[in-house]
Amino acid sequence: MRRTPWRHRSWVIVALSGAVLLPRLAACGADSPPALHLGAFAPWDDRGVSPGDTDAIVTVDEQPSLAYLPPVTSVGREVFAPSDRRFYLTSIVGGSFLVVSPDNAPSSCITGGAAAGLALERSNGRIRLEAEGRYRSFIEQTYLGFNENFSPRNPNPVGIVQAKNLGGWSVLANVWRDFRLNDRFDLYGGGGIGATGYQLSFQQIDTVRPVPATTRYDTGFAWQIGVGGIWNVSERVAVDASYRFFGTGYTITRASLVAGFPRNEILISLRIYEPFRGLVR
Repeated sequence: MRRTPWRHRSWVIVALSGAVLLPRLAACGADSPPALHLGAFAPWDDRGVSPGDTDAIVTVDEQPSLAYLPPVTSVGREVFAPSDRRFYLTSIVGGSFLVVSPDNAPSSCITGGAAAGLALERSNGRIRLEAEGRYRSFIEQTYLGFNENFSPRNPNPVGIVQAKNLGGWSVLANVWRDFRLNDRFDLYGGGGIGATGYQLSFQQIDTVRPVPATTRYDTGFAWQIGVGGIWNVSERVAVDASYRFFGTGYTITRASLVAGFPRNEILISLRIYEPFRGLVR
């Protein structure tokens, strides 16, 4: 039997495949879906393409992150608003003057000390809560002594008495309210209560033989009220000048006058807010 060459067999295979596939392709063409209408789509906008030929994703309703919002600044005392609560230290120095004495010649002494407190910022100023400690130096005064049976009907003094206040201390808890005038200046008022201790000496000197001096150490309740003005040198430094009315006991009595109290006091203070800021990281 004679074999058919390979090239002739290839043509035979192609012819048979065409005869089988063409009828099926014709049947599929009758059921094919309609062509797509590109007009139903929005036109291409190349503005959304990034420089690196990568599509940029833009979300219309996306809000800016809080981390990238600009800082909120206040037009108050400084370009930036201070903390709501700030610790401070204050140094105090001034003069202490006896309010009244029987011979109408009040004496004075030097007073000095310090205070530590917490400032609570408010929209129109601040509230300051502080603990204050001060010392008052020696006072010596000669005055007309009171009659032991002193009353409006028997006001005559008993003689000339020399009194010495050998120094004393006071510790008070104060509350002050600062009122802002402008970016640099404030006014304030307030007061405090606490305790005091001092040493006293009395001696009657208008007799032929002076009476021996009587010395005693007293402690008792102390209080003060005051007003002042503040110069805010910077956000952390302030200087204030104040007037204080300082007294002991619950009332102003003859005994408190004999003891050299109450007192008028004029004070100058230097206040440092957050004094340890550089040490705490």
